[in-house]
Formats: sequence, C-alpha cells, structure tokens
Amino acid sequence: MMRLLLSLLLLLSFLQMNAQTYPKVILPGDYPDPSIMRDGKDYYMTHSPFYYAPGFLIWHSQDLMNWEPLCRVMPQYEGSAMAPDLLKYKDTYYIYYPAAGTNWVMWAKDIRGPWSLPVDLKVGGIDPGHVVDREGNRYLYVDKGEVIRLTEDGLATVGEKKKVYDGWKYPDHWDTECMCLESPKLNEHNGYYYLTSAQGGTAGPATSHMVVSARSKSVTGPWENSPYNPIVHTYSATDSWWSKGHGTLIDDVNGNWWIYLYASVICLFLNFDKNITEIDGKNCCKYNKTGKISRLYIFFVLV
Repeated sequence: MMRLLLSLLLLLSFLQMNAQTYPKVILPGDYPDPSIMRDGKDYYMTHSPFYYAPGFLIWHSQDLMNWEPLCRVMPQYEGSAMAPDLLKYKDTYYIYYPAAGTNWVMWAKDIRGPWSLPVDLKVGGIDPGHVVDREGNRYLYVDKGEVIRLTEDGLATVGEKKKVYDGWKYPDHWDTECMCLESPKLNEHNGYYYLTSAQGGTAGPATSHMVVSARSKSVTGPWENSPYNPIVHTYSATDSWWSKGHGTLIDDVNGNWWIYLYASVICLFLNFDKNITEIDGKNCCKYNKTGKISRLYIFFVLV
C-alpha cells in the first residue's frame, strides 16, 4: 500500500510540475548531481550512483528534453561514488568523480565503452570539475574553491591544490544549512571562463541550496561574482521545488544556453509503520515523539 501511495505521489507531482514551461522535469526520480555534455548534435548526461552498481548510467539525447539510457560504465568501485563530471577532451571521454576520500577518473574512446578501470588521482575534495586553459593545460576544480593541475593525459595531478575562489556571500538572514561551496562546473565563452557552483548545503532547509556564477579571464582566477547571483534558488519552503542546485551549463546546437540542475519535489517523513507523518519545509529532518522517522528525498533533474 505504501509503495502504491508513493508511486501515486510521484506521478501526480511529475504531471503537475511538467505542466509548467520552465523549470521543466527531464528525469523524474532519484538522479542527483547531473553532469551534461554536448558532442556535436548529441548530448550525454550522467549522475550520482552512490553505492548502486553498475554505476554511472549514461543517458543520450538529441534535443535536451527526451533522454534514453545508453550504457553503464563502471561495474564496481570503492565507497560511494557521486557528483561526477562527464566530458570529452580531444578524442577521449572522461568521468571524474569522488569516492572513498579521494578523486578518480575513468576514460573511454567510445562513450558506449569499454571504459577503463578507475584511476586514483590521490587528491581529496568532492564534486570535481575539469577545465582546459587556452594553452592546453588541464585543471581539476573541487569543492571549497580549490583547484589542482592535471597531467597532459588527465590521469594524474601535478603539484598541490590551491584555493582560488571564496564563493558568493549570500545575505546573513537566508535560511541555509552551511556555506558548503561545491559542485564547480566550468565553461569557456566569449573570452571568459565561467565557474558555476553550488552553495547553501543539500540536506538542510528547503531554501538551502542555490546555484551561483562567477567569471574570469584566467582558469585560476581572480573570479568576479555575477551581479545576478544566485542564478537559481528556492526562496521559500512554499515553492514547488525545494533545494534547487548543483547546476551545469550547456549550450545547444542553436547557440542557446541551458542550466541542468536537481531539486527535490517534496520531503516526506515516514515512520516505521509506513505512515506519512509530517512534511516540514524548514528543517527537512525532524523526529516524532518515538524517534521513528526517516527521510525520503525524490530528486528530479530539471532544465
């Protein structure tokens, strides 16, 4: 009965949210931390698998709206794999991701595989973001505004991490979980590098998460925050979408720019008797008198 109820809630939420123009539901379900890339007229996307294996399901689309599963690239891995960066550099596809206290990379000449075994980059941090400067030097950003140089093949690091970005200072009265500067994703456009980041935390109040933007003439900064920050944010717990964040910018074949992100459609609190007991948009984690409460997020990919 509980499964049926949850399925109906998910379906009704999907139909309601998909009726509006934008933000628009692309993948209804648990697909957090989307990373998207374009290769000619083809778009590819993957997301956090956490402990599920085989991991990193890659989706394919030719219109950014309709997606079909293409392949899974990793049969097994260490720890909980999350927040990947999927990209193509020259003639090779890469997935950078954090797990087990370090960052890893896999590569393939064909996105359908075969993919390499994970290579340990031996560098800490989460939410890696790959970028190449105008001289062809490769870098990897991680959370907290830190960056490290990569070798030419992208399979090892050079030197040490350094902090180059402090994030955007949001108003003190905003109800968030933490600063939590993370999810750096980088694009080059019209002579600038654009750094798209997440702030505010993912597991706190409904209004925590946000997407912020900064730009620089150099891959390593200094970074100038956008006057339009936050680019995306849930301003109230009464909004349809909670915790909007972890955005990735993508250009289509017509030169239009889109942002892909994830959000939770509702936060349901279930007790062990499998009854819906409470919906709390402020704390998003509250126990009843018996302490028998667990949390369920339903993450959608939005555009």
